[in-house]
Amino acid sequence: MNRSIVIIIGPKGEILIEGVGFKGSSCEKATRYIEEALGAVWHRVKKPEYSQVATSNQQEVGA
Repeated sequence: MNRSIVIIIGPKGEILIEGVGFKGSSCEKATRYIEEALGAVWHRVKKPEYSQVATSNQQEVGA
């Protein structure tokens, strides 16, 4: 499965960062550098995929 990071900037300057195709905490690892560059995180929503375990043939991003 392909993984990507989608960044949406709203009309009032709000920013949504969404990891697509990630399982478990690998999404947080992949988006951490973007969050750190932007500053404080106001709200975080964990999608159902967060509770899934990455399979052995998937590589986690970051470290």
